[in-house]
Amino acid sequence: MTGIARSETAAFTPVRERRRSGRARVIRRVVLFQVKLMADGFRDVVMSPLSIAAGVIGVLFHRHDGDVYFDRLMRFGRDTDHWINLFDHRSDGDSRNDPSLDTIADEIENAIRRDYARGGVSARSAEALSEVARNLRRRSRRS
Repeated sequence: MTGIARSETAAFTPVRERRRSGRARVIRRVVLFQVKLMADGFRDVVMSPLSIAAGVIGVLFHRHDGDVYFDRLMRFGRDTDHWINLFDHRSDGDSRNDPSLDTIADEIENAIRRDYARGGVSARSAEALSEVARNLRRRSRRS
């Protein structure tokens, strides 16, 4: 990518993401985006019937302030939208103050890296996968 497209991509890529290698960064971003899409979709499925219920209850039981429950639901939606951060609209400074899916993903990744460095389950799993890959390559060469 060159020119405007490259600068726009860099502008929307958090600083912590730019430090990783190209392939690893792309894979991590795509996987995290899929997780965020699932969280966003789940939230939407749950909020749809809740919004109808909030509107009906507000109209039936609060004649002067009928949208009190709906307003609360909208506030909850904005809060969860900020937490999910689907399109990376939060800056790096924001992500350190409030928990989000990004900070949770960072914590999980750091825990896996620490475990790998200590030779824990992550390292043994990586070695087992490498061994499977070597065996598959040997078998494919024989064929």
